[in-house]
Amino acid sequence: MALGKDMSMGIVVLSSPLPSAPFAEALRAAAPDIPVWTEQDDPPADEVEALLAWRLKPGIVGRYPRLRLVCSTGAGVDKLLVPDLPAGLPLTRVVDPDQAVQIAQYVLGCTLRHTRDLTLYAAQQSQRLWRRHPVRPSARCRIGILGFGAVGQAIARAFGPVGYPVTGWSRRPKAVAGCVCVHGASGLAQVLATSDVLVCALPLTAETRGLLDHRRLSALPAGAYVINVGRGEQLVEDDLRRLLDDGHLAGAALDVFEREPPPADHWVWSHPRVLATPHIAAQAADSVVAAQCVAALRAVREGRLPDHAIDRHAGY
Repeated sequence: MALGKDMSMGIVVLSSPLPSAPFAEALRAAAPDIPVWTEQDDPPADEVEALLAWRLKPGIVGRYPRLRLVCSTGAGVDKLLVPDLPAGLPLTRVVDPDQAVQIAQYVLGCTLRHTRDLTLYAAQQSQRLWRRHPVRPSARCRIGILGFGAVGQAIARAFGPVGYPVTGWSRRPKAVAGCVCVHGASGLAQVLATSDVLVCALPLTAETRGLLDHRRLSALPAGAYVINVGRGEQLVEDDLRRLLDDGHLAGAALDVFEREPPPADHWVWSHPRVLATPHIAAQAADSVVAAQCVAALRAVREGRLPDHAIDRHAGY
């Protein structure tokens, strides 16, 4: 994929804790004529035109005086919004339709694991115990989805064939066939009060940071289950633990955490009511990430706003 002028300029991959080599290889395949460096290299600072990054620390962007673009390696950009990121610097995210499907698969699998008592039956198997339990009626498997954009709606569609009722919450009014749609503060209270399984699929913004605290989690029905595929900072982990330990919540499936990976002594590793997975609900293909980064760089070189550039004010 030819990029035209400025061919000496290159891209630095800063993907830690994800390995950088696969992204670098994909970038080189997408644009063989553009230099690509990883965080293990020592690129000439004045030849760096773009960053492909998972997270940034303050001070990094200032190292590169000719930087024109920052691309996220994923769908979220919250870990890139450092205070010293220049206001006019384009920041893009990955848009991969397969990611929404993957997240829906993860949420459906975790939900059925809970609602069909598969953990209980696995424990019985280890004891060679043959004991049947009543199947929970679909009416007692009410799904609440926080965030009803492309990902939230893909999750909702996954529940159609299994007959679980779905309520979706969003900032603004929406209409989605087969679902109850609510919005705003009153809608949030409604979805919390009526969700046997609560799914967080929100982007991280100032408004969603710490949203699922003790007060809001306590508003869930007794025995509710929480699934977080949004961002770890949206869920107050110590508040979740208190409600798991006192029995108000039945369990949780967490794919994102306040700190990734959680420290070795973090309680999520060993809590009997928690399924903890290493941010794998969805993973965009390296080739997709690379192609969109190269396309964004081409747009910037041509003086255009790249596709999938985020709104800094909204955070997505």
